[in-house]
Amino acid sequence: MTSEAPGRSKVMPEGQRGDPAASGAGRNCYSPAIMTRHCTRPWRPAAVFLPLLLAGLLGGCAASGPLDREAEALALPDDPNALVLGAEMALQRGQYRDAAEAYLRAAQLSRDESLTEQAAQVAFEHRQWRIVKQAADAWLELNFTHEQAHRYAAFAALQLYDIDSATEHLSALLETAFINPQAGFLALLPQLGEQASAPAVTAVLSRLVEKYPNLTEAHYALAQAALQSENLALALDHANKARELGPYWSPAGLLLARLHLLNGDAAAGLALARDVVEHDDSDANRLELGLLQLQGGEEEAGRDALLDLAESETAGALAERAMANIEFQIGDRDAAVKRFTALVSGGRFVYESLFYLGAAAEGRQNWEEAERYYSRITGGDFAMAAQGRLARIKADQQGIEAARSYLQEYAAARPQYRTDVIIAEANLLSGNGDSAGALVLLEQALRQYPDAVELRYARIFQLESAGKISPMLDDLRELVRERPGDPVAANALGYTLVDRTRHHREGLALIEQALEATPDNGAVLDSMGWALARLRRYDEALEYLERARSNIADPEVELHLGEVMLKLGRKDEAREIWEQALQRYPDNADIQRRLKKLR
Repeated sequence: MTSEAPGRSKVMPEGQRGDPAASGAGRNCYSPAIMTRHCTRPWRPAAVFLPLLLAGLLGGCAASGPLDREAEALALPDDPNALVLGAEMALQRGQYRDAAEAYLRAAQLSRDESLTEQAAQVAFEHRQWRIVKQAADAWLELNFTHEQAHRYAAFAALQLYDIDSATEHLSALLETAFINPQAGFLALLPQLGEQASAPAVTAVLSRLVEKYPNLTEAHYALAQAALQSENLALALDHANKARELGPYWSPAGLLLARLHLLNGDAAAGLALARDVVEHDDSDANRLELGLLQLQGGEEEAGRDALLDLAESETAGALAERAMANIEFQIGDRDAAVKRFTALVSGGRFVYESLFYLGAAAEGRQNWEEAERYYSRITGGDFAMAAQGRLARIKADQQGIEAARSYLQEYAAARPQYRTDVIIAEANLLSGNGDSAGALVLLEQALRQYPDAVELRYARIFQLESAGKISPMLDDLRELVRERPGDPVAANALGYTLVDRTRHHREGLALIEQALEATPDNGAVLDSMGWALARLRRYDEALEYLERARSNIADPEVELHLGEVMLKLGRKDEAREIWEQALQRYPDNADIQRRLKKLR
C-alpha cells in the first residue's frame, strides 16, 4: 500500500511544547525547587593557574567543528584549581559542556565532597545528564548516604531512561530521606513529574510498588503516573488498590472517581466522588467534585459548585481559575478574560493567567497587547510556550532576525531554558524555509548538550522535514539502543519504518512495544493503525484509527482513517471524514489535496 498521506513525524517526546491554549502548557523541568544552590563551601581556585588553564582547557574549547571528547579529556590539566577556574570561565562563555567536564575532572582528582557536589550541580543545571550521573556516583563514593547525591543520580538516570539506576537511587531516598516511605512517595511524585517523561516515571514507580505492595501512597503515585502515561487500565488497577488500602483517604478516592469518568462510567465516578465529599467536605474535595460534575454531564451542578467556592478563602482562586479555563476552552473569551485579569490583580496563578490573556489578545489579532502579556511571563510552566508565541509574533511583525535576537537574549538571561529556546529558534528558521540553517543550529547545540534528548528529537524532526530519511533512521535507531523500553523512541522509529520504508513488520513490532506502555496514547494508536494498514490488515487498522481519532485531534489521524476507508470500499465515508477535517483544519494542504484527488 502506498501512503497517500505524507508521514507526520512522530518523533517529538512526551511533553513536547505545543499549543498550551488548546492542550496545556509544556512544563519547565529544568530547575525544580529542590535543586536550588546550596553549596556551603564553593571551590574557588587561585588566579595563578590561569596560564596553565588557557594552555590546557580553553584552547580545546575554541576549536571549531565536532569535538572529539576523548582527545579533549586528555588535554585537561591535572590541577583541580586550574580546572575549576577553567570551568568558571567556560560558564561565563556559555561553554556549558566544557565547564561540566572540567568540574567533574577536578572533583575526581581532588576527591573533595563540596567540589563533587558543585560538579553535579553545574552539570544538572546545564542538562549534562551523563556528567550529572558520574559526579553523583563520585559523590556517593565519598558519602554514600547523601540525599542530594541520590536525587541527582536518580533524576539523571530518568532523563537517560536508565530505569534500573533510577529505581536504585529512589529506593535509597524512600528509605532515608523522609519520615517514612509514605511521605516519600507523595513528596517525590511531583518532583519526578517535573524531571522526566510520564512513561519513565511509570516504569520506575512500577518497580518501587513491588517493594511496597501494601502502601496506599505507592499505588496512588503509580496510578497518577500511569494516567499521565495514558495507560488507563494500569491507572485504574492501582487506583483501586490505593482505595482498598486507604478507604478513607480522599486523594485515592477522588483519583479513582476521575478514572471511572475517563473510562466512560460517569455514574460510578460521580457516586464515588460524592461519597468522598460526604466523609470530608473540605473546599479542595468539593472543588474536585464540581469539576467532575462538569465533565460527567452534570454541568449545572458543577458550575454552581464552582461559583459557590469562588467565595471561599481557601479555594476561591482555584475555583476562579477552573472557571476561567473552562470559559476559555468553550469559547467564552470575554468571561475568561475578566476572570484571568482578576487573578492577575490578586496575585494568583499570574503566569498562567497572563498566558491566556495573551492568547485571547492573539485571537483578536491585537499583537501589541499579546506581546505585552507574553513578555511578562518570565518563569514557570508557561514561560517557553509564551516566549515561543511572542517570537512568532515578532517574526511576523519585525522579521525573523528580530525574533531570533529576542529568543537569544531571553536564553542568555535564563540558561535553564536554553535548549527550549534553541528548538524554538530552529522551528522559526525551518518555518521560514531555512531547514539547512535549522539543522546547523541544532547540530551546534548538540555539541554543547549531547544528552538533551529534546534536541535530538528536534534534529530528527528537521531531518525528516528535509527528506533526509537515512540519517533520521540512524538517529532514531541510536535512541532506541540507548533508551531500551522508552515508548517514545520505539514509536518514533516504528512509525518512521512503517511510513517511510518497507520494513513494516519491524516497525509494527516497535509500535506494539510502545502501545504496551501507553495503550491509550492517540499518536501511538494512530501509528498502530497505520502499520496494520501498510500490512493490508484494514479491518484491524480501522479499529485503532477510530480509537486514535476519539483520543486526539490531529489531521494526520483523519488522513489515515480516510485512506483505510477507501481501501475498505467506503468512499463516501472517506470523503465525509476529510470534508469534516477540512472544516477543522482549513489550511491543511494534505487534506485539500486528498479531497481534490478523490473528487
